[in-house]
Amino acid sequence: MVESLHFLTFGPHPDDAEIGTGAFLLKMKSRGYRTGMVILTEGDMGSGTPEIRREETRRAARDLKLDAMEMLDLGDTRLEDSHANRITVASMVRKYRPEVVLAPYYGIEPGRGRGHSDHITCGHLVTHGVNFAHLEKFPAEGRPHAVKKILYYFLPPFMKPTLIIPVDEEFPQAIQALANHISQFDRSDRPKFFPTRLETSAGYLGAQIGARFGQGFYVQDPLKIEDPLSLFA
Repeated sequence: MVESLHFLTFGPHPDDAEIGTGAFLLKMKSRGYRTGMVILTEGDMGSGTPEIRREETRRAARDLKLDAMEMLDLGDTRLEDSHANRITVASMVRKYRPEVVLAPYYGIEPGRGRGHSDHITCGHLVTHGVNFAHLEKFPAEGRPHAVKKILYYFLPPFMKPTLIIPVDEEFPQAIQALANHISQFDRSDRPKFFPTRLETSAGYLGAQIGARFGQGFYVQDPLKIEDPLSLFA
């Protein structure tokens, strides 16, 4: 029987979940929580073969100290929010039974980077798959499971996050994990993307909360807070 996770992050391609949630997952792991990652496609339309990208992802997962990692093959540039794929996502949720799921933010203009169609689709697909995972008659594998909350990452620039997690210690470790994706970042056409742009983005988020680095997330529903003063301790 698979041991339940506290946090399960979904990524559309190899390296996406590591970029958007890697430092956060390291921080949660250091606090004793179980963490995992599911990648929906092999990233085969970009540089590197599926075999290379799988090995790079395994190495990154090791450095992120994940308790579980799976890579599926739902079609790079062909990812669809279909009934069949919702069943697949719901089955992953039922298998790992996470308390919190992380997925790319879906409400963004299409284009390169965050606006890649697979990123947008992943946000929709995971949202629906998570929602349907708790339905007793939904035809996914495993017992029904209800997730407490979805945290969305890859927010548009200047969108105010619902919460920002300080990751001063964890961010450099996350960059080291990302460095395993040599096929993506050791390229002459991306001399400044890695790690400069990621450091700039994390620094911008961190500055908003008095930290050096931060990772920001959006939550759809209002958060229930019993003691607001505890937020400012």
